[in-house]
Amino acid sequence: MTVTQDETSRFETDRVLGLINYGLLFASLFFVGVPGIVAVVIAYAQKGGATPMMRNHYRFQIQIFWIAFLLGLIAGICGLWAVLDFAGQVWGNGHVSVDDASGVDIDIQQLDLKPQVIGLFIASAVSLVLMTLWALVAPAVGFIRLITAAPPQPQA
Repeated sequence: MTVTQDETSRFETDRVLGLINYGLLFASLFFVGVPGIVAVVIAYAQKGGATPMMRNHYRFQIQIFWIAFLLGLIAGICGLWAVLDFAGQVWGNGHVSVDDASGVDIDIQQLDLKPQVIGLFIASAVSLVLMTLWALVAPAVGFIRLITAAPPQPQA
C-alpha cells in the first residue's frame, strides 16, 4: 500500500493540530482548565476523520482531559466538604463569638478536628497532587510520542 501525497499532507496537518492540543492540555493547568476545554472540543471534532494513529492521539487527549477533570472534581468536592464541615463545627459548638467592640472572636484552644475533616483535607490534597502530576506529565508524554510519530501509549 502506497501513501499518497494527500494522506501525508493530511497527517502533517493533523499532527500539528495534535501538538497544539497537547500544548493546550498542558497549559490548562495554569489557566483554570479553559485551554483544556478547547483542546477536548478539538479532539472530539477531529477524531472521526483522522488517520488511525492520530485517532489514538485524539483519544488519549480526551482521556487526559477527563481524568484531570475527575481528579479536580474529587479534590474540589472533598475540599469544600471539609471546609464546610470545619466551619459548621467551629460555628455550631460556640467557638465563635461576635462582639460589637472587638468583632469576631474564635476560640481555637477548645477546637478539636474530627478525623472526618482531616481525612477530607488529605483526600483533597492527594487528588489535587495527582491531578497536577497527570496534567503535567501526560500531555508532555503524548507530545513527545507524537513528535516521534509513535502511538500515544506503548503497545503491549
